[in-house]
Amino acid sequence: MDKLTYAILIILLHVFSFSIKAQNDLVISDENVYVCPPCNRKCDDLEFAQRGICQHCNMKLIEKKDLENYPEVGRKKIGFYLQSGVEILDLAGPMEVFNYAGYEVFTISKTKDPIYAQGILKVIPDYDILDAPEAEILVFFGGNAILPSKDKELIDWLKSQKPKYYFSVCSGALILAESGILDGKQATTFRYTLEILEDEYPKIAVLKGARYVDNGNIITTAGVSAGIDGALHVVAKLNGLAVAAQTAFYMEYDWIPNQVVAYPEDDPYIAMNITETLKQYEGTFYSEEKIDLHVILNKKEKQLYLNSDEKKIKIYYIEKDKFLMSHPSHMLEFTRDQTGKIISLKSTEYAKEFKKK
Repeated sequence: MDKLTYAILIILLHVFSFSIKAQNDLVISDENVYVCPPCNRKCDDLEFAQRGICQHCNMKLIEKKDLENYPEVGRKKIGFYLQSGVEILDLAGPMEVFNYAGYEVFTISKTKDPIYAQGILKVIPDYDILDAPEAEILVFFGGNAILPSKDKELIDWLKSQKPKYYFSVCSGALILAESGILDGKQATTFRYTLEILEDEYPKIAVLKGARYVDNGNIITTAGVSAGIDGALHVVAKLNGLAVAAQTAFYMEYDWIPNQVVAYPEDDPYIAMNITETLKQYEGTFYSEEKIDLHVILNKKEKQLYLNSDEKKIKIYYIEKDKFLMSHPSHMLEFTRDQTGKIISLKSTEYAKEFKKK
């Protein structure tokens, strides 16, 4: 072997050894794997290679080895009853909300035969009314809802169920009404079935023009898209306003919180319109690009607005220093110094920090 060949072999050996070491260095152990604390969403199964914020639930990432210090989060079981002809958005909107918020959603129908949503979408139910598991929340939707509301076998099954909450979207309220669950309660429904609900069920106080109505353990919504608002309200009620706001932000849905009628005792919006809380956020904030944002409190409305040269947007108090913006949906967060004084704000709409003047 000549000297040149020997030298080349030595170099190749070093390169190979370095490559093996580099690959070993890339192996990630539990000590440098990061996860979000249990939040009961899909991101619970994700792993990250560095510290930061989970882009799905906005929680601060922790080391995987520290998960044992966090309690497991139970998933609420929610049963969606589907009849043939069910309205697609009645079903799909709330399903998106509850799924992202971490609920265990399953479908029920009278039989396990496929049903057709609006005659377009084929759905195979998970269960029928004979083997459906207990649900913490039982949901009924519009779209051909008059027929199931007159189905004695279905109504008898509904009367035998004992969920903690009942939720209806659109004309799904007719099914709850037939079972007597809405007697003595306030309720709303799809605009074209308001008169049916009022005429056929005189024991119900029908509210026209309401987006959704909450009687404590029974929530009814107006038609079609109102189911999304009602579902976000249920999440706010059971999981907190912050979870509902994060869900709306993820969906890019322009949610206006607090459109509910007949507040229950567990009103999730009680801190939204406290003037003393809101006025501390007033001020002008500027960026290095000389863009000014003005946070202004309308005391009559008890509402904060975010004003710029281009627009005026309502911002909704979610929890301390965190707000939901509307049109379009974005999150806004104020930061404080060590003394508790507000010094800046950040928004998911802008990739920059705005300092308070």
